[in-house]
Amino acid sequence: MSPIPALPRVDVLAVDDTPANLRSLEVLMADLGANIVPASSGDEALRLLLDRDFAIILLDVQMPGMDGYETASLIRMRERTRHIPIIFITAFNRSEVNVTRGYELGAVDYLFKPIVPEILRTKVAVFLDLHRKTEEVRRQAELLRHAETREHERQLAEARAHYERSLLQQEMERERKVSEAREQRAQELARLVSEKEQAQTALHESNARLRLLADTASRLLKGSDGRTLLDSVYHQLSEHLGLEVFLGYLAQEGNAALVLSSYSGLSLGLLPKLERLEAGQGVAGHVVSERQRWVLDKGAASNGPLPDAAPELGLAALACFPLISQGRVLGTLAFGTRTERVFTEDELSLMQGVCDQVAVALERERLIGALRDADRRKDEFLAMLAHELRNPLAPVRTALEVFRLRMWQDDVILRAIASADRQVAHMTRLVDDLLDVSRITRGKVELKPVPLPLADVVEGAVQACEPIVTQRRHALTVSMPPETILLNVDPTRMTQVVANLLHNAAKYTPAGGRIHLNAERQGDELVLSVRDNGIGLKPDMLHRVFDLFVQVDPGSDRAQGGLGLGLTLVRSLVEMHGGSVSARSEGLSKGSEFTVRLPLPPETPAALALTTSTKAAAVAARLEPLHILLVEDNPDIRETLKDLLELHGHRVEEASDGRSAVDMVLSQRPQVALVDIGLPELDGYKVAELVRASAGGSNTRLVALTGYGHPEDRKRALDAGFDAHLVKPVSSDDLSQILKKLCTAAA
Repeated sequence: MSPIPALPRVDVLAVDDTPANLRSLEVLMADLGANIVPASSGDEALRLLLDRDFAIILLDVQMPGMDGYETASLIRMRERTRHIPIIFITAFNRSEVNVTRGYELGAVDYLFKPIVPEILRTKVAVFLDLHRKTEEVRRQAELLRHAETREHERQLAEARAHYERSLLQQEMERERKVSEAREQRAQELARLVSEKEQAQTALHESNARLRLLADTASRLLKGSDGRTLLDSVYHQLSEHLGLEVFLGYLAQEGNAALVLSSYSGLSLGLLPKLERLEAGQGVAGHVVSERQRWVLDKGAASNGPLPDAAPELGLAALACFPLISQGRVLGTLAFGTRTERVFTEDELSLMQGVCDQVAVALERERLIGALRDADRRKDEFLAMLAHELRNPLAPVRTALEVFRLRMWQDDVILRAIASADRQVAHMTRLVDDLLDVSRITRGKVELKPVPLPLADVVEGAVQACEPIVTQRRHALTVSMPPETILLNVDPTRMTQVVANLLHNAAKYTPAGGRIHLNAERQGDELVLSVRDNGIGLKPDMLHRVFDLFVQVDPGSDRAQGGLGLGLTLVRSLVEMHGGSVSARSEGLSKGSEFTVRLPLPPETPAALALTTSTKAAAVAARLEPLHILLVEDNPDIRETLKDLLELHGHRVEEASDGRSAVDMVLSQRPQVALVDIGLPELDGYKVAELVRASAGGSNTRLVALTGYGHPEDRKRALDAGFDAHLVKPVSSDDLSQILKKLCTAAA
């Protein structure tokens, strides 16, 4: 008979519609002893599963045609593939993914792009090892069957030879030998039966332990808190091995002390002695110091002395294991019994496997917590950064407005003022883009769609980009459809989308270039494109250009700068509106074109008429000189803003702290109070609350001035009693519009 072939390498099915992602998975798992079988769609994955067996499936959630959830559902419907572990891979945030549905379909975990290689390799290695062990058990069973067959054939051959030889002997000798042969055969059969029963028992125990390890791994990976799962893991293990006592210690951050976090089989009187162990104390401390398991049983009494608490616990056997992950000792797990016994190597291996899985779960929990803390600190830093950057920009912008109003006769100074104003606007744009990306990635941006003519969006975007287009002497042409097209969008965000595309085209087109904006209706969609004759894009950049912090650098000319955020914002905001954006280019120096597709709402002429009439009414309103109280503790901001307001004809009073601001509002009763939020003594929120609580402050319009521009900051200001919220640095036009709106409404 031909020998049984050696076990092949383990197959892993990777399903992703992006070839680059499939190649990345092959590289990451190249040394794990696995064959990465790629599939670019759910249909291809199902075809592969008809012919091959896989240890694990790495399944992308978002795919064209059949998505990851549908593919997983069909996989689970087939008996052959029902129990293959599935790990979902997605680029969305946890809050954007239907995690519950994935786990209902039998997923063992989620991995979020970008994938951390160590985490992917660790998780996949667990299931590869499980698959290999399962295959090894099957192979051993096959070897046993082959051995039985060979032994049976050998015995038959011996019996046949013995029978042939016995024909030459006398009848009695023949019968004696036949009798002996039969007796020998019976003994051999009895022995084989006994060995087979032992092998079946061992196989059953091995399968039970593998199922226990698989179930433990699944529960630890799915659980949100590894510590809370220790008790259930121990109970499952104790039922399998007949354990009575369980002690779980976790190492404290910053010192070598161990704290009892989970236990079973202990009396309350022993807890004070066992709750905390110092470095080197007890078996747990010894195991942490040596970073090796410690075993005491009937067969290994020379392994070491009894643990400190063993007499009180009445332990006759104890096994303690270190929890090690990424080279760090996270704690210990100890298992014991009060009856004499010897732990077999299989039992110790099972305990070690459970401890390794617990260590991975604890390390995963620690890493997730660290990522959350880092994300929180990043958001706090960005908010503070925006505030600290906007504060010094405020007096600079206001001073430039004052210079422009007073220095109209000097062309040199006017050019210098225009240049400085562009740089202030550029810095403000960078700060706003940085904060917008942070809010979008955290899901903090809330769209407020309203019926809005397409012409208003385009007009606002063109006006916003007029300075850079004029500065670089570009020829900008706009083609609009002859009919009025009404959108259901957030006006600010959609104007930002078009403005970012125009700004991007202007920045990457050499001076004197051509930019064309075209908008047209195609069925139920609006198709808006921005085309230029600039530096163009390489083929490999067409998809990457929308990624975070990616920039197109044609060489050393980086005069326009930027953080690589504009197109990321465009894609995110367009997708939030239910649309899509794509890039096209013939190559370097051949220009590029960005196309936005948005769904069109049903026609609502009444809403359009209302929007148009409201806008016309706002334009018709005229602002008379006002009595304004300016409350600001920064003298540069206060003095420059006062000068600007007085140049516009307003009468301005000043206050530098919250308490005097309240007194002046109640005593002088100005028409408008511009109040900084970060004031000494009383902050701006408290000023608004005190003013609104008094009858004398009911007629004064309150406007909050702050460097914090998050939506929650605006909501907090309005809840405190402010009528409007402005983010520093405030432009003269924005301030005039707010004053006109508030005072027109008051009249």
